[in-house]
Amino acid sequence: MTEKPIKDILSSLFKHSPTVQKSGEELLFYCPKCDHYKKKLNINIVSGYYHCWVCNFRGKGFISLLKNLKAPSEYYSLLDIKVKKTDFNKQENKVLSLPEDFHPLYKKSKDFNYKHALNYCFNRGLTVHEIIRYNIGYCKEGNFKNRVIVPSYDKDKKLNFYCGRDFFDGYMKYRLCESSKNIVGFESLTDFRYPITLVEGVFDAFSVKYNVIPLFGKLLSENLKLKLLKSPPPRVNVLLDIDAIKDSLKICEYLVQNNINTYLVILDGKDPNEIGFKKTWNIINNTVQLNESGLFKLKIKYNL
Repeated sequence: MTEKPIKDILSSLFKHSPTVQKSGEELLFYCPKCDHYKKKLNINIVSGYYHCWVCNFRGKGFISLLKNLKAPSEYYSLLDIKVKKTDFNKQENKVLSLPEDFHPLYKKSKDFNYKHALNYCFNRGLTVHEIIRYNIGYCKEGNFKNRVIVPSYDKDKKLNFYCGRDFFDGYMKYRLCESSKNIVGFESLTDFRYPITLVEGVFDAFSVKYNVIPLFGKLLSENLKLKLLKSPPPRVNVLLDIDAIKDSLKICEYLVQNNINTYLVILDGKDPNEIGFKKTWNIINNTVQLNESGLFKLKIKYNL
């Protein structure tokens, strides 16, 4: 049995509430195939059998329904449907480990690289507390040579990702580990009972500090989508760089469509690390909730 009632999952999928029949076993939705003005798509939540009484769109089982509707992959998980694993899924099951040359920064050293890595972190506004809390380290050899290493851990405190930032500002500032980004960044330190802030990278996350998830890019992972649907927080702040406004709006659209309280935070061309913790949170706290009307206007403005 899923953690979330099937009725709520299907309501999220169809983006409207159904008419309930037969003591809750059957639900009537507007059919997405024929767009009839009345709710004519009947779905039995026990058997998964579905049938539209107008266009005869029909099938047996939830997997058939989701495939025909080309539903996002998180709905398969929400309905406890087992699908064949791809090579991508197999990659996710590999045990990830930090680079062999990883050295934690909380261990003092006279090493040349240690001093540069530590100074880089301090110059970016990190404290000793954060270096210990996030298990930040560095490498002096290998693929992540001369980089500050920032790990991410899942809810079971197992490593799920890491990235490296060049502390000498070389030709490639960031290097990501060769692993799937289908994760929840900093999940072990995130509590979905409270407001969540989404940012692009780890140093943006360090500037926001509280209950923040780095995307390691500009997209919501499937696992993060699933987590947000299963455990919707009271508020989600979308705080990507201004040059990623279209990606921000796509994230906001997904959240708004799934009835998650959404706040698009714009920092006037700067990132959280530039303006600092206090100013960032002043802007976040003064941001107005985004509704469908506001989202529509922004999509027109940015040609989305």
